[in-house]
Amino acid sequence: MMPLLSIAEIYALIDQFDPIRYGKTRNYQNGGVSKLSPYISRGVISTRQIYERLRQRGFSLYEMEAFLMELCWRDHSQRVWQHHDPQLEARAPQHYIHNDQQLPTAILEANTGILAIDHALRELKDTGYMHNHLRMYLAALVCNHYGAHWRTAAKWFFGQLCDADAASNHLSWQWVCGANAPKVYFANQENINKYTGSVQKGTPLDTTYEELSQLHIACTWVHPKSTIVPEVAGIDNFQAELPTLLYTPYHLDPNWRKEEEANRILFWDLEQWQDYPFNENIFNWINELAHLQIPHLQVVVGDWKSIQQTLDLNRVFTKEHPLTANYGIQQDPRDWLWPQGNELPGSFFNYWKKVQKHLRREN
Repeated sequence: MMPLLSIAEIYALIDQFDPIRYGKTRNYQNGGVSKLSPYISRGVISTRQIYERLRQRGFSLYEMEAFLMELCWRDHSQRVWQHHDPQLEARAPQHYIHNDQQLPTAILEANTGILAIDHALRELKDTGYMHNHLRMYLAALVCNHYGAHWRTAAKWFFGQLCDADAASNHLSWQWVCGANAPKVYFANQENINKYTGSVQKGTPLDTTYEELSQLHIACTWVHPKSTIVPEVAGIDNFQAELPTLLYTPYHLDPNWRKEEEANRILFWDLEQWQDYPFNENIFNWINELAHLQIPHLQVVVGDWKSIQQTLDLNRVFTKEHPLTANYGIQQDPRDWLWPQGNELPGSFFNYWKKVQKHLRREN
């Protein structure tokens, strides 16, 4: 799995990161990526905190532009999720579907014959991480050539990731298959070789882009392996006279209300688990990360209806997130690169222009 880092170690990782090298090499498998995505997705640190720390090191907006755009993609996806369920097509039906319930056996067995993708799938199993460019290659192969439904694939992939974020994950799968973009994404073997360092020839993808757009690969199919369902665990050692701070798998901020005396609960909502399940390794990794970040944390597993009977909802607090919007409790605001209102953000590039304008005004 990805490293379990304290907040001090995450700060050190940011302080060692070179956004200029990132801009020049990020598409390459061995490029200078930050590996911060698991800690952003888990809410340990925000895009805003990363930006401010890089500014303190003296990097200009121009020098950070490529990296800031990636942070902005994450903010934009979250803003979209505030208005649109990422399990639903954002723009149009998927371009090509052959099987809407199963996945290719070759994907689950890391045996596609595309060596770079198979290596990335094995690395995913071991680490819970895959390079962003490999994710695009994988999604293109799964949806546009095998013909799996993006929703089935995205749900499976989500459960394998330390940095699983439904907005970024699901909308990206939609983008690749044409459900969230005006065109479909394809990559041939030459492109894969260039950015992964492989030298493979003779694969089905070793062809022109014109032929690639019509390439459908036959395969055997299998239902994705079922994930665990966590055992129900109620609230113990509850002090009714204290307020309750509710953490979730998407909100593990160690600095949030840090000095308050309170019940601190990491809540796993089993109703949400139906749509956004994690495999056992990721579930355990998140729990370990949570305990590392937040002292005296209690892990609670169940449904909100039964859990809230123990709580005084007027004294329960969390951080804003689409998955806790209907809990009926106070939600503190999250940090954003641009603290706009809650309106639908529109296209990414229009949103990015507004973020740029805001950041320039600050500087």
